[in-house]
Amino acid sequence: MHDRTERIPDRLVDYAEQRLLRVGRHFDRVQEVEVEFEEESHRGSAASCMVHITVRADGRRHPVAHVTERAGEARAALDLALDKMDRQVVKLKEKIKIERKRASQLVADAVEPDEGGPGELERLRMKLRPQALEEAVAALDAGEHPCYVFLDEDTGVVNVCYRREDGGLTVIEAVVP
Repeated sequence: MHDRTERIPDRLVDYAEQRLLRVGRHFDRVQEVEVEFEEESHRGSAASCMVHITVRADGRRHPVAHVTERAGEARAALDLALDKMDRQVVKLKEKIKIERKRASQLVADAVEPDEGGPGELERLRMKLRPQALEEAVAALDAGEHPCYVFLDEDTGVVNVCYRREDGGLTVIEAVVP
């Protein structure tokens, strides 16, 4: 927690930490939450407090969510920012859920076998988008297929993951010499 005003009481810090636990409940991959208090004063107007909240998650380069709110008092600005942050995180969670469902449906729909006679080679064409391994595992678990093909967002390489009979996960990474 950063305090540019250097006057934030400890009870407000504790309150912010308690409320920020809700973000972790909605989005389990939260790595870091940064809260910054800043006091603003302009000529001819009353002083106000600005709060910036940034949430970062594992496996992502950019922040998951960022909120800035302004109010007359620090606690009021914090409450506004926390409410807005909560809405953003819930919306992001729903968006991820919908994308996973759509991705598993796309795999089912995008796997278009080239019609051939019996005993002939069958080709499957798939549209891939970059994904983290966690997203691919979730799509594998949500889907009906024994394996899941995905484009690794970190390496840009096409990988295949599947569940072994013992319940473990295997990822086949293509290596081009």
